[in-house]
Amino acid sequence: MRDLIYEVMTDYANIVIFIHVMSAVIWVGGMVALFVITRSAHPRVSVEKRLAGRASLIKKYFKFLAFFITTSALSALFMALGYKDNAIDTQGFILDANSMEIYRHITMKISIWIAMVMNMLLMTWIITKAQSEGCSATKATDCMWTVNSFLLPVNIIMGTVAIYIGITINAY
Repeated sequence: MRDLIYEVMTDYANIVIFIHVMSAVIWVGGMVALFVITRSAHPRVSVEKRLAGRASLIKKYFKFLAFFITTSALSALFMALGYKDNAIDTQGFILDANSMEIYRHITMKISIWIAMVMNMLLMTWIITKAQSEGCSATKATDCMWTVNSFLLPVNIIMGTVAIYIGITINAY
């Protein structure tokens, strides 16, 4: 497996990076669009209908994102392992300072993306709870407020930071 990853990163690094960047852009850009849409969606509609619409939209979007999250994770794994082979030998000694710095940035980005996935799972759980039969409209509205006003913007910020870190990798 290690040889396959090394070969792919040697021969097709630009394609792997392109796929990774496109997945990240769709993920983060989609969250920005979702944030804007859910904030401005029909203020004259009743709270219950607005809640149901927002919750449904967010859940559908998260299902749509599963492919891009998986693609981003796999391409990040390929990049991390590919650069690790150039940066560190089997005993842990640094082989190349530039590759080591790139590897550090990639692992930092992976940590951010993992936090984003965990945050998305939390949002999905909150939305599912808000849509449950026993949840009052007031409580459900509070749950959606938490998702729309706090958790979604946190993911957008983390994603933007991760994209910026990815751009800075080119400086090395």
